Amino acid sequence: EELAGAFDLEIGHWRTLFGGRSAAPDLIVAVGVAALDGVLESLGRRDDSWARVPLLATMTPQAVFQARRAAPVIGPRQFSAALIDQPFARQLALIRLALPQHRRVGVLAGPQTRPFLGALEKEGLARGLGLYASRPVGAADEIYPALRGALDESDVILALPDPLIYNSASLQNILLATYRARTPLVAFSPAYVRAGATLALYSTPAQLARGAAAMVRQWHAGRSLPPAQKPREFEVAVNARVAASLNLSIEPPAALAAELRRLEGRP
Repeated sequence: EELAGAFDLEIGHWRTLFGGRSAAPDLIVAVGVAALDGVLESLGRRDDSWARVPLLATMTPQAVFQARRAAPVIGPRQFSAALIDQPFARQLALIRLALPQHRRVGVLAGPQTRPFLGALEKEGLARGLGLYASRPVGAADEIYPALRGALDESDVILALPDPLIYNSASLQNILLATYRARTPLVAFSPAYVRAGATLALYSTPAQLARGAAAMVRQWHAGRSLPPAQKPREFEVAVNARVAASLNLSIEPPAALAAELRRLEGRP
């Protein structure tokens, strides 16, 4: 909907689009990781006329984007992404705003998130926050020992989107352990807040779509995709019941979001 009025779009499942198309498009937009992987697989079977078609991945984690950049079919083509991950600066700013007495941030480090811990630590130091990264988690049975270590060394847990750690099988145990330890969990999805996390910083599908649309407009204006971008628009969710149980006084979500925008110099 963001682009339909301005561009000639062909929308559908990647198998349908690639199955019936012979002429190369001007731009490919893949929505989600499954679509991105399907597009990359299909591009490997296309002729040279497709070799330089730009590819924009949307609703994609940064770790996935970085890994897919090494795919042989990327080659010389422009490849960028509208990422789903929130900027570390914004996540840590939320912790400072919502939980000003909490200065030791614990993180469970899985294979997708460990490469970014250096950047997270740097942002934390700039805000007076210490970072405790757990021992590397490489399998499901390593999650709980890593969590125990993080709870011993920190007073707030920041959840990063790593599917090995945060998934439907592990979530309830993680939430229960943090609650019993009286340690707030700052998550990346409103569903986690509904399930028992204290806070979440996230972008809605509509907000992510607007970010992707802005990147397509930039490409259309100059025929060059901008670098990968994290979400500009965002929301905050608070579980007031959990916060009260932990004796935390947290501002309403709208007030927290407004203050974050002010800190970023935006209305």
